[in-house]
Amino acid sequence: MRLRTKIHRVRLGRDEYRVITPARRTAGVTLSTDPYAWWMELHLDRQGAEDLATAWALAARSRRSLIHLPLRANTGPAGQPDVPPDQRLDLLLVHHSLGFPPSRWKEVRARLGAGIPHTVDLPATDFPPDEAIDYERHHFAGWRDELRFAGAAHTLVVTGSPTAFRWTGSWLHGLSREAPGLSPGTHHCITLRHEGSRRSTRAANGVPSSLHVTYDHGRQAD
Repeated sequence: MRLRTKIHRVRLGRDEYRVITPARRTAGVTLSTDPYAWWMELHLDRQGAEDLATAWALAARSRRSLIHLPLRANTGPAGQPDVPPDQRLDLLLVHHSLGFPPSRWKEVRARLGAGIPHTVDLPATDFPPDEAIDYERHHFAGWRDELRFAGAAHTLVVTGSPTAFRWTGSWLHGLSREAPGLSPGTHHCITLRHEGSRRSTRAANGVPSSLHVTYDHGRQAD
């Protein structure tokens, strides 16, 4: 898995943050929320699915970096109504060991410069096959390897441990490999949830607790 990126360094007071962004716009992905819905919608094409899976793998490995995907400028899938600008979201992936408060994201983003070019190469083996994932561990007392959602400055902030990113990343990686081979009329999706919640509840800062990820056949990237 390869992704050309830019590395930015931002200092806020005593803290310095390393932010990684894609070198090219991730045009094949849109992320949105509806104030009246209990879920967020993420639509992607084949390239978008590959880019997102690579970003997920990078988040699992990057204990000292914020992974930022600017998505708000992207338009929706062909043949569907466009999402109003005020409902579009960017995406930020955060390794939980950073302890990064989402409330600081607006300040950090405002200070991003041109960045330094860098190419990321990650093995697909970072994602375990589904049969290797021990889902029963979710029921153990003290289980903490879940994704956590928060909203900040028109951005969905997803925080997780390496295990959380790798397990859910394996679903995204599978989507990028399986969906393109299906017939155009086939609906292929996965759902990611805040803290593994199965309820229609809201997560931190008013962000819905569910993220519905849908593969779009024949999507026209702008």
